Amino acid sequence: MAKYPFLPQAKQHIAELDVSVEELGSLKSVVDRASERIAATYAFEEYYHQEPSKKLEVEIASFPVAVLVVAGVKDSTLAERYALSEAKRMYEYLLSEKNDEIITRVAGFFEWTINPSREMPYSHSIHFVNYVTNATRGRLVHAPEWKLVNRRLHKGRVYVTKKEVCRLLQEEIRKHIENRTGEKIVGIPPIIQELIDEIKAEFLKRKPHLAEFDQIVLAEESEYPPCVKNLLDRTIKGQHLSHVERLTLVTYLLHQGVSTNGIINLFANVADFKADKTRYQVEHLAGQRGSMTVYKPYNCGTLQTHGVCVNPNDPVCRTIRNPLRYHLRKKSLEKKTQ
Repeated sequence: MAKYPFLPQAKQHIAELDVSVEELGSLKSVVDRASERIAATYAFEEYYHQEPSKKLEVEIASFPVAVLVVAGVKDSTLAERYALSEAKRMYEYLLSEKNDEIITRVAGFFEWTINPSREMPYSHSIHFVNYVTNATRGRLVHAPEWKLVNRRLHKGRVYVTKKEVCRLLQEEIRKHIENRTGEKIVGIPPIIQELIDEIKAEFLKRKPHLAEFDQIVLAEESEYPPCVKNLLDRTIKGQHLSHVERLTLVTYLLHQGVSTNGIINLFANVADFKADKTRYQVEHLAGQRGSMTVYKPYNCGTLQTHGVCVNPNDPVCRTIRNPLRYHLRKKSLEKKTQ
């Protein structure tokens, strides 16, 4: 219930506690956790890798409070981001489950029928309607490997790996939560309305920067190396970056196909931002000025020397020499383990 609080068991559990929404909203621990869940949607944070709170009652109760608050804000961008954030986190939980029965139970909520498969490397098969419905959503629709013509199909069932099942369920969860945040609500308790107003004000303050931020995050679906994720997070928060850190972030993003304007806008939140100076520096690194050389990030050894590397023990980082190789190496290692 703490990992997958959208399931009916969690709703029933809260009902059995006989606690009203207003009472839940008056509990600081529940409100704080609900705020954390929502705040993760407009900040570059690895929220979906976190374990649930050890206070399981708080974890379970904070979900409906967060959904109510997002619904109360009435902003489709926030609703979409919140649903995606929650769905990504639950995807990680599903992927780590050692018991397939839990995955089957979650799938059953969406009226899926999952069958085990002995045909390697596939662990399961699902009905092609469930597959197509979710493989044509979000970023999956653009990936050739998710197209039905490229899949193993037998008697109306598509063969999938455990990771693929979890990824498709992520789409189901995302859509389900997004629909819940779009439901009409009436009679919001004053204490919840205060939280709605607070969240809305903070979100609207950050919203102008989110369009470019989304382009960056989605470029490799959050498969950037730890050092770049850290730099992005700090930049979005308006924190100071050293010269080497800025050079690393800019050159990495340029090689990911992010536009110079997108990168310039990203730095607009930093205290010492000067549009003309930033544009000159970014265009210089992009090879649009000066020597016309397109620069690339320093090698990992240099980044360690300058304190830019944040996780030298990352299993992928230990096998590469430059951050640009991170997502390629990560995908290669994942294919070997499937």
